Amino acid sequence: MERETVMEMVAQRIESLVRSGQLGRGSRLPSEPRLAEMLSVSRASLREALKGMMFLGLLKAKPGDGTYLQPTLSSMVSRHFQWMLLLQEVKYFELYELRQVLEPAAAALAAKRATAEDHEQMRTALAGMRAAIHDPVLFVRAEMDFHDAITQASKNAALLSTMRMMYGALAEGRHRVLPLVESLEKHCAHHERIYKLIASGDAAVARRAIAADLKYAESLLRKDLKSPERPGPELALSSAVQSVTARQRKNDPRSGKKR
Repeated sequence: MERETVMEMVAQRIESLVRSGQLGRGSRLPSEPRLAEMLSVSRASLREALKGMMFLGLLKAKPGDGTYLQPTLSSMVSRHFQWMLLLQEVKYFELYELRQVLEPAAAALAAKRATAEDHEQMRTALAGMRAAIHDPVLFVRAEMDFHDAITQASKNAALLSTMRMMYGALAEGRHRVLPLVESLEKHCAHHERIYKLIASGDAAVARRAIAADLKYAESLLRKDLKSPERPGPELALSSAVQSVTARQRKNDPRSGKKR
């Protein structure tokens, strides 16, 4: 069998174990001899297939302990999404169109569903923005943490995963346009107002406030890209992808780690 075929077949059979309930998210796979017997493949073929699945982010190995299904696939999906951007299968400004569909809905849900812990995370991110007014890297990180906290508060895993797929590219865009923000003090105050609207439980007004914020962010990016000296955003994603993906894994609540 061709290598690709072997890996696809092993992946499908592991998927069948998940469907049958024999494996679940974060489960330890059976030992190599037992798994090879269960899947009716040679141990050499199984080893090669498992390495491929690890590279794709579906599995992870714990030395001396075994091989496990990943507890979350958000980082894997994020990497694939970044390649779609780099290969221009998805256009950069399409991200903003998608954000304008999803984030206002997330804010409206957050106004209805946010817990005390969610409010604390939003306030912590806002405090981080205030403290980092003179540090662009930390400021963008705190701003993205604020938006991430809103999406977490929506209690919609599909929304959260989809938004986190875009975070690498979004971070690059925010770094590009930060010098164009007229006043970071006013920018912080605007985000604090968004938080107050969410905390008040007014879903409709929170939705409109986030929509206006995204329109402003898009206008800054369009202004930035008019400069002939600036490369297109698709050419500057790699470092942002790596740093944000690492923070996603650290901050993902389903990974068992706290923010």
